[in-house]
This record gives sequence, C-alpha cells and structure tokens, in this order.
Amino acid sequence: MKKCKAILLISAVFIVIWLMYLALSPTKIVAVHISDGAARILLENPPLTRRTKILWWKQNAEMLRQQYNIPIIHTDGYFYVSVWDFADGYKEEEDKDRLCFEDMPEPRNCIEKEWVMTVQRSVSTKRITFDIGNDSYEMLPDGRLRKRHFTWTVR
Repeated sequence: MKKCKAILLISAVFIVIWLMYLALSPTKIVAVHISDGAARILLENPPLTRRTKILWWKQNAEMLRQQYNIPIIHTDGYFYVSVWDFADGYKEEEDKDRLCFEDMPEPRNCIEKEWVMTVQRSVSTKRITFDIGNDSYEMLPDGRLRKRHFTWTVR
C-alpha cells in the first residue's frame, strides 16, 4: 500500500513539473512562410490553451505586422493566418501527409501537420475569428470574444 502511494506521489510530482515546464517555456517564432496571400507561422513551444493562444496573437499582432508584414490584408479586408507547431523541425515530404513550403528548397521543406490555430478576418462581418481545435471565436468591436455556434442541417 505504501509502495503504491509513493509511486502515485512521484508520478503526480513528475506530471506537475512537466506541465510547469511546458507552460513556462517561451513561445518562439521559428519561421513565417507566405504563399498565395496566406501566412503560415511556425512556432516553437506554442501556447497550450485556447485562452493563451488568443492572448499570444493579441500580444504579438503588432510585432508580426512590423517584422513580417502579416497579416496580408486583401483589398476586400480578408486575411488568413495559420499557426503551426514546428515541433520536430523541417523534414522531407516522403510518403506522408506533411505541410510543405514552396518558398524553401527541397528536400527538407515540410513539417508535420501540428496545427495550433487559424486567425482570419471575415469579408462579410469584418471581424477577426480564431479557429482553435473544434471551436471558433469571434472578436467583437469592443475587443471581447464570443464563441461562435454553428448549426448544420442535412437534407
């Protein structure tokens, strides 16, 4: 019984330390790739939660505009930025479903598809939306966020 408690305690401590390490690791932009008017940002140590992902975008939007000239805003006001976890770095395409960048020389110009989020501005509403996981959030004019709910009808 004491052995079991000791193993559980050690496991819990290890998990807490690991989560703290992940949470406290600084997010770093490794690269930005632009293709067909869309930007793809590759991050090392991306934010972990929906809240921190949106917060990262808000805190870095001006820097992204100044240093990388993104988002690229189309004449109708639309823009599209996808954010990816750089994780294991650039790899060869091989026979796997990887995201490859045409602005880099082959063969090591692909990454694993570890999607973090997408940020885009709608043409119709002119509002910025954040797609994270299966959820979508819309930024209101006053800066607040509203979770968007979609209803699908199959006929």
